Amino acid sequence: MRRSERDPTTRTALDTANATFLAVIGFGLLVGISTQLENVRLQAPWAVDPYDAVASFAMLFVPIVAGLTWVRCARWRQASAYPSFAVVEIIRGCVISLSAIAVTDAAYLVAVAQRGFPTDAPLRAELLGLLGLSMITVVAASMLVVPAWSSQRRSGMSEKPLNGEQDALEDVAELLRTAPATPAVLRGPFVRMAGLLVALAGSDAGPRRHPWLFVATVSCAAGVAMAASEFVHEGLPPNGGVGVLVVALFGAIVTISGLIGYALVGRYLHLVRSPQHD
Repeated sequence: MRRSERDPTTRTALDTANATFLAVIGFGLLVGISTQLENVRLQAPWAVDPYDAVASFAMLFVPIVAGLTWVRCARWRQASAYPSFAVVEIIRGCVISLSAIAVTDAAYLVAVAQRGFPTDAPLRAELLGLLGLSMITVVAASMLVVPAWSSQRRSGMSEKPLNGEQDALEDVAELLRTAPATPAVLRGPFVRMAGLLVALAGSDAGPRRHPWLFVATVSCAAGVAMAASEFVHEGLPPNGGVGVLVVALFGAIVTISGLIGYALVGRYLHLVRSPQHD
């Protein structure tokens, strides 16, 4: 649907989301290149704690929030006017994503001011350029997001219960149902996946009844996967005991991070609704 065919509130929400996605891309380039490429990481003054800890948490946090915000934008893509609760959730996702990126950029600036670059660092200009790109995209996106968020708060829209809302599970399921399947053979699996997701959400063991356990389980699985990725990248540990310790550390760190993230923004972003509303 063309932008001109949407109502003003929906256009504002989509504009803020698009600007935020550009900021997320800039952030991804900054942390991805400066932390994942070993020869570049050695030159980055923010490659040590506490600066690296801030970035590590943001790297786990920002993609999830930004991905959820994209899902919610795509979920209502055929509507000329998004429901008010969807607009609120999209703006909230943008605010949180930009806040996390801004904190990371600030930490990186502090690292540059306090530690500086190695005297023989040949990629100093490139790293500063990536940091500058991230900061510029954050500032540009904030110029759209902050007025939209403030307008919501002044109108009381973001303070009211989101009546009729759908949580993140339903957003993902509906997106799967309506996604254009190319090739067409994927259409059936998408619909079945949507049905399984809805069934899981409403089950006695589902995330709506046990959200903390669900978050902990998913986070722990992600931590184990990260440990496995580290083994592939760095090689297997010298013995089984060290391997178990590494897996346990990754699992515990990511689980704790996931629980903290859910405690901070889970309800605010309406990730899972209460079973009483089913």
